[in-house]
Amino acid sequence: MCNELVALRQSIATYAGGFDARLLTPGEASEVVQVCAQIEASAASIKALAAARAAEGKEWQARGYRSPADQMAHEAGMSPSAARRTLDTGRRLSEQPGVAAVALAGELSLEQATAVSDGVAADPGSAGELIDKAKHASLPELNEEVAKVKAARTDPEERHRARQAKRAFRRWTDRDGACQAHLYGHPEDGARVWRMLDPIRRRLNALRRQAGLPNDTLDALDYDALMTMADIATGNNTELTLSDLIELGLFPQCEHPRPPTPTGEPDDHLDLFVDSPTDPPSTKPGAARVKRLAGSPLRVMVRVDLDALLRGVPIEGELCEIAGYGPVPVSVVEDLLATENPFIIGVLTKAEAVVGVYHHGRHPNACQRSALDFLYPTCAAQGCPSNAGLQYDHREDYAKTKITAFDLLDRLCAHHHRLKTNQGWALVNGRGKRPFVPPNDPRHPHASRGQDRTGTAPPGPVADLALFTGRAD
Repeated sequence: MCNELVALRQSIATYAGGFDARLLTPGEASEVVQVCAQIEASAASIKALAAARAAEGKEWQARGYRSPADQMAHEAGMSPSAARRTLDTGRRLSEQPGVAAVALAGELSLEQATAVSDGVAADPGSAGELIDKAKHASLPELNEEVAKVKAARTDPEERHRARQAKRAFRRWTDRDGACQAHLYGHPEDGARVWRMLDPIRRRLNALRRQAGLPNDTLDALDYDALMTMADIATGNNTELTLSDLIELGLFPQCEHPRPPTPTGEPDDHLDLFVDSPTDPPSTKPGAARVKRLAGSPLRVMVRVDLDALLRGVPIEGELCEIAGYGPVPVSVVEDLLATENPFIIGVLTKAEAVVGVYHHGRHPNACQRSALDFLYPTCAAQGCPSNAGLQYDHREDYAKTKITAFDLLDRLCAHHHRLKTNQGWALVNGRGKRPFVPPNDPRHPHASRGQDRTGTAPPGPVADLALFTGRAD
């Protein structure tokens, strides 16, 4: 077997030595990328399985390494963490012949094989579903599905305690001298952080657009939002001030600073009025709030099955999660609701149906928006994991229908919305995540004109929704 691999390596090296991408057409280059990805996936699976087998011996000790992962990291030019993940994947694949066969055939990348094998280890019966998910969805969507599979097969409170013990915020400097960080913790903690950063990001974006500055990426704006918090906390000058953050609702216990004095001179003293959480809006003299321009606090959506909420523990097939962040114990949902935060939105399944509700305004009403946020935590286009800046989209032009019906609405990221608007791309008929196709695709809704263009897929459990706390606007 080793001789065959050595010969294969030599063949690939010989081909690579004479390879010149400039001689390919763009179409041929795309095909080469796909073939190389399959070769790479097969080779990575072989390496993972072989590494797991090698770790069963003691050769790593004889060579003076601290562990099998240490040996693999050194000899394969990998980071220690990547080596450990590869070894763990190889061990799982060795016990999952069905998943291993698909991975060895080059149908799953190493990252996909890692995710699928992790889910199958928790629930062996999920192999087929997860493999299919890997082939048609993005890696973030696959990871989300694996999280749900694992959540259904493990005690949520035990998983919560284990995550608490492993919580970490790692910081380091990379080889370019840039600051890097990695946060690991509870999904509800992540939701709190993003809820803090999101309104700052949107306010910064609005200010820069008004100033005619070039558009920044969402990632860059998130970074600037975090640095804005740091600058304000340390007293450095920045685009926003503490009073701006109070205006954005980030400090609900504080009032906006006093307006200018009656003489017209600005009041340089930042005088904050602090109310208890149960007090009504402050009526103290001089207190004022400025109209919010852009960047209202981010809503945090909790999705939970009514039976799970009443029972206190979800069972297989029931939802209990923070949308966009993953499964959580029922106790976390109860704690969030106990805060009475007006920006915590709850969606119950198996309750009052909102499918088919419509009104005559152009924009979705509060109930429809929350239901759409439930159904589409990420862009509706299959394979797109984007969850930032999603836009509510009418399947049928509002100028023609004059109604906003839940059945005829989707959520799309800016990229896919532009393709739909400018180039005629569209989601195929149905509901939930589904293929996004060009106008010449036979699955395009226009190709089935005269048929039911709202889709024939059954509503499923997500059709039955009801808001149970907070406000949706």
